[in-house]
Amino acid sequence: MPIGKLLSGAVKLYLRSQVQKVEALEVKIAGKNREILQGHIPHVFLSCDLAVYQGLHLSQIELNGTNIAVNLPEIVKKQPLKLIEPILVEIQLRLNADDLQASLESDLLQSGLRDLWKTILAAQDCDRLAGSDVEWQNIAIANNKLNLTGNYQDALGKSHQLTLSTEINLSNEHTLCLSSLKIASESLPNDEASQLEIDLGTDVDIRTLTIKPEQIVCEGNIRINS
Repeated sequence: MPIGKLLSGAVKLYLRSQVQKVEALEVKIAGKNREILQGHIPHVFLSCDLAVYQGLHLSQIELNGTNIAVNLPEIVKKQPLKLIEPILVEIQLRLNADDLQASLESDLLQSGLRDLWKTILAAQDCDRLAGSDVEWQNIAIANNKLNLTGNYQDALGKSHQLTLSTEINLSNEHTLCLSSLKIASESLPNDEASQLEIDLGTDVDIRTLTIKPEQIVCEGNIRINS
């Protein structure tokens, strides 16, 4: 039996053990037996629907990786998996509005939103909200736009509702542009629309980002270094 087929089955079992839910999981590892035994995997394909990983809900994801070099001889001796060289993974990702809302319960998404909030406050120079921690409760998708609603506490411990809305586009393959960015709260006047660019780093290469009512679709590449 080809080793690629055996590895595909093993990876599939491992992935199922790491997610809370997944449907239509498909894994294909292609390569000659000799290549794979030496730690060179010419091609890896992975796709699945309705996956839930650490609270993140993904409608559909597809990954393609090529020319992957790993320490397979050491793995056989029960050593940890290591990449010998960085790899470029092609990703296609689709998120529905319900997935995004459900993902708000994930620590991973809340942590990412907290970092985004700090970046926005630093750029906006908004003293009255400096140091505020927002618990985001609702997120909605519109054409090229996200609308978020959450609560924060002021210095006196009083809770306030806050809304954040922004259009999202690509400035280039490594940079997101947040435009028509507005922050509003009952304790604040409506903030004037502004613009902010977020550098994702050279390891991220986004070809297309489409945000339309009820759905986000993203295609691009990610470089994995280790």
